[in-house]
Amino acid sequence: MKRCVLPLLCVSLLMMLTSCGYQVPLEDTTIVFVLGIDLDEDNNLIFYESSPVFSKGAKSQRDIYHTKADTIRDSRKFFDAVTGGEVSAAKIQILLLGKRVVEHGDWFPILDTMYRNSNFSINTRVVIVDGQVSDVVNYNPESNALLAVYLKNDIDKNHKRTRTEKGTLQQLHSEFFDKGVTPALANVKKGKKVEVTGTALLNNRGKYVDSLDLSESTLYLFLKHNRKHQISYTTITIPAEKEEGIFHKNDLSFEVKTVKSKVKTSHDEDRFKFDVKISMSVAILESLLPVDMISHEKEIKKTIEDRLKTGYEELFKKVQGHKIDPFGFGIYARAYQYEEFKKVEDNWGQALSEADINVTVEVDIKSMGTVNDTSK
Repeated sequence: MKRCVLPLLCVSLLMMLTSCGYQVPLEDTTIVFVLGIDLDEDNNLIFYESSPVFSKGAKSQRDIYHTKADTIRDSRKFFDAVTGGEVSAAKIQILLLGKRVVEHGDWFPILDTMYRNSNFSINTRVVIVDGQVSDVVNYNPESNALLAVYLKNDIDKNHKRTRTEKGTLQQLHSEFFDKGVTPALANVKKGKKVEVTGTALLNNRGKYVDSLDLSESTLYLFLKHNRKHQISYTTITIPAEKEEGIFHKNDLSFEVKTVKSKVKTSHDEDRFKFDVKISMSVAILESLLPVDMISHEKEIKKTIEDRLKTGYEELFKKVQGHKIDPFGFGIYARAYQYEEFKKVEDNWGQALSEADINVTVEVDIKSMGTVNDTSK
């Protein structure tokens, strides 16, 4: 008899939990998928909410609202008043931040409730909008997919292909308070459609300082996210002495199969030194070079390495000029040169701008393709 008591008690408790909870019908709930924050011409905060409509007879698949308010919680009063159901922020997929907002260095506390309130998801994608947030919020994808689904899939896809950073609320919080790295977020722009343009770079106060285009973002992500699987297609242009005709004869495209990076840190003569080694295996996917690929493999390998090395040197020069550290070199400095890092941690951007960063790139060409050379 005693054996039956425990199972019966568990079943009873489960039934009580499922029946006592306050359940709201889906059609009576306003589930926010997209939250936007922007500034108007008078620097007033404008908040946007986009939520799907589940009613069968609805003319639109989503409701969009905006209001002027001082904080996210303050905006909730307006949204609760105009929406037909109970507002739920637990499913926010995308947080859109207008570029005008992040051009100020004191914007981050606006997000306080999203970290303090456990109802918010820390996996929400944080996206910088180069332009008006309203243009993105009101965009209707041609596929008729929900905007939140469209943006999330677009950002995740481009992150996988190393074209943009996939910044989440959790990652943003971690990088904002870590003195050894500065935040980087996905960057989008509304033209004929909403498209990813690269990666936005912020300083240690969260202020927007610059952005990386798609090619620069690829180099950045190769180093920051050390992955060991197929990640990107890359096209480079090899300088030619003379190019005749209307068809390009000096472009080379390859697929990066694996990439591995190592960073060695040292400190000498009052400055840090970073030796960066990046190794990758690639497969040639397209070649318009007027040479035989097999017989010129060593020259092509050396050319790819030189072009990537030059790209990294220019990228390091850019971030050092802005006194930011999206790569997280400060994390290596803290781990291997702790005493020296502690002396400059409150002004790490300046210390990195004075550091020596040396980079080497090693490329292993695993495949030249499956057909005969057609570049002659």
